[in-house]
Amino acid sequence: MDEVTIVADIGARYGIHPSWNGFEARLRYVAFEPDEEEAERLRSSVRSTGTTSYEVVAAALDRFEGARDFHLLKHRGLSSCLKPDLSSECFRYLKPGQAEIEKVIKIQVRRLDKMMEERGIVPDFLKVDTEGTEQEVVEGAEALFERGVLGVRSSCNFQPCFIGQRLFSEQHEYLLARDFVLLNLDYRGFGFPRLGLFRKPDPMENEDFRYGILVHADGVWVRTPDSIDKLYDGDSRTIARLKLAYFCMLNNAPDYGVDIARETRTTAGFSALVRATRLYRALQLHTARFLGRWRTVPDEQWDKASSLFGEIFDEELKGGSEFYPQVNAMASALRDAA
Repeated sequence: MDEVTIVADIGARYGIHPSWNGFEARLRYVAFEPDEEEAERLRSSVRSTGTTSYEVVAAALDRFEGARDFHLLKHRGLSSCLKPDLSSECFRYLKPGQAEIEKVIKIQVRRLDKMMEERGIVPDFLKVDTEGTEQEVVEGAEALFERGVLGVRSSCNFQPCFIGQRLFSEQHEYLLARDFVLLNLDYRGFGFPRLGLFRKPDPMENEDFRYGILVHADGVWVRTPDSIDKLYDGDSRTIARLKLAYFCMLNNAPDYGVDIARETRTTAGFSALVRATRLYRALQLHTARFLGRWRTVPDEQWDKASSLFGEIFDEELKGGSEFYPQVNAMASALRDAA
């Protein structure tokens, strides 16, 4: 049983991905960044803490190991192993003038499963953003899916931005075949707005329009609970399920995360070892903050939310003036935990 959540971030420019903001359990974050200059900046600017270990690996990943051309673009964050398609919706409209190739260099690419094997770890979660080669990176993690990996957050395209780029349909089919389901698309609803008709004409009215052509989004896939049960047993299975529940709550699916925690408690229970982990306590705090939103109107919805919390954590979630003292006590206990 290992309560440390391991994230492999492939294409780690700018640091720890915002989707991990607010994660208060133990975290090992392994960041892969092919740009040596950016990798060095990350090493000097992103620090490990008492609960988070941050490692930067200056390496590019693919589905094979060997040499490959790497195209350094005007906007370095768009650099890719693929050539940009300057006629695409992406670079013609969304990011004009940013994708000109300034230099082509030879780089060595590695497979993620080989690099993780060398470190003796299996990541719990993958975050992939490699400007067009995301599916190649995921296929280079093939052996890891047989041993673990609970969730994948990957940039995906519905219209190609790069020449030869593989699209969402391939990514989705690949992960479906490995017992994953699509949790959501992290998409705000905007392609390139045509004709300048994109500002709300009446700020007092709700607006649900989408603009332009859908080009890209982040897709979030999670392993089904049944497939987790095939990989783990005992407390290790419970810990894996709690990691997945926490991941869902951080990725815009808090209801599903709560349901995973509830189902795990109902079918397997939480041992004393599990209850003593920082992961369990952090998830309890996160769940209290989420379900506590219903306390403002003490009706049937609040009764249900409070009951769910008790069903999962064997502790009443208090409302009214007692809510914040209870949550603050949980937060204080978490800060004091080793």
